[in-house]
Amino acid sequence: MKSNGISLGVLLLAGLTLSGCASISETAHRYLGSPQYPPTNPANVRVLQSEPKRPKEALGEVLLIVHGNPPEQKLEERLRRAAARFGAEAVFIATDRTEVVPVVYMDYWWGPDGASEDVSREIVGVAIKFK
Repeated sequence: MKSNGISLGVLLLAGLTLSGCASISETAHRYLGSPQYPPTNPANVRVLQSEPKRPKEALGEVLLIVHGNPPEQKLEERLRRAAARFGAEAVFIATDRTEVVPVVYMDYWWGPDGASEDVSREIVGVAIKFK
């Protein structure tokens, strides 16, 4: 019985240690019926903070789920790379929000053993090509 408490403690400690690392999960999808262009160079794709007023074609969306606090340059790099695969000239940020979920650690015998928060950031970019 005592070994279960110790192994649970070790798992919790490992989970807390690993949760400090930054990670970025990327999902990209092309809009149905959008024109197909050859990939562009990611270095030439601009990251815009809002939707431009110029005439454009929306090619698809890039979703980044971020845990931790990676540098902004890394986030922009991931947006550029994904948008470049669609042949985009730019990607604008449609949404950028943070979600905080409380997490309670339970001990089998003594109930709640601690609490923390799982913080994630969700960024949605729209890949575009100017007309």
